[in-house]
Amino acid sequence: MIGTRNSQISILDGAFNSRTKRSRSDALLEKLADAVDWKRLAEISRGVFKDTKRGRPTIPVEFSLKCLFLQYLYNLSDPALEDALIDRLSFQRFLGISFDRDIPDFSTIWRFRERLTNTGLYDRLFEAVVADLDAEGMVLRRGTLVDATIVHAARKQRRSEPDEGTPAAPREESQHDHDATVTKKGKTFYYGYKGHIGVDQGSDIIRTKRFTTASVHDSTEFSNLVSGDERSVFSDKAYANDETKREFRAKGIFNGVLDKGRRNRPLSRKQKKDNAQKSSVRSAVERPFAHFKRLYGYVRTRYVTLRRNDLQFTFLCMIHNFRRKIALQQVSV
Repeated sequence: MIGTRNSQISILDGAFNSRTKRSRSDALLEKLADAVDWKRLAEISRGVFKDTKRGRPTIPVEFSLKCLFLQYLYNLSDPALEDALIDRLSFQRFLGISFDRDIPDFSTIWRFRERLTNTGLYDRLFEAVVADLDAEGMVLRRGTLVDATIVHAARKQRRSEPDEGTPAAPREESQHDHDATVTKKGKTFYYGYKGHIGVDQGSDIIRTKRFTTASVHDSTEFSNLVSGDERSVFSDKAYANDETKREFRAKGIFNGVLDKGRRNRPLSRKQKKDNAQKSSVRSAVERPFAHFKRLYGYVRTRYVTLRRNDLQFTFLCMIHNFRRKIALQQVSV
């Protein structure tokens, strides 16, 4: 059984807590511990055990949930997460583990993640995070910035046929992700998925998100990323179409979608100038994706199947929103 900070504090616990100097990792985790309503998220996550016959989980749900956030925040595999829980004091402090308690093996967290994936409750977690930020007045509704990014997936390479008379090599278990699909960007083909986001202009909070295979055109998810209560919408040329313009005009929403030139109808000088102004606003939507890749190593999917990778993308969106909350709170002080 995992011990928590409500348990009797050991001598080593007290020595660690008395230290005044913290590492950057510890400082970040302390801020996350205070900024997030973990009990509410844990209450939502308890739904993964409703259909099980084994009763209550042996590991507290809040503990398992925090472990997943640590895993994606620091880009850790399941075994690496277990090792980090044993070695890193900042992780133990964040989780509320007493030093004299055993750490669960990584299969425990794996089973929790699988249940969370199969039930789809991670979407409710994301919605709860956005609702909390909105309730605290951090969502501005000035506009929504829409964009998508390609995430590479595992693909089995074709192997040449063996020469006649050469015994075939034993078959290995394939990590080929059959849910992923191919898309073309420029002259390059990509195999994987797409993560789509709608970002609140001014706060950089991700209000909406979608996760699809790579072959899905960006514009297909456009309506799912627009909240409907914003005053403007900005996106690149991939989302440009006349129907969208008419819808925005009818709703009184400023159309910040970049105009797209055609072979027999090039952009006018005014359209080019308007596009430059819109691009200066729209470019802020690229920051979350840059953080995903630079801070969390999100350049390739960790799992196979769309739903498992959707869960990771959703957790990264929540982590981004948590850090935005911390940053906005610091600005307001």
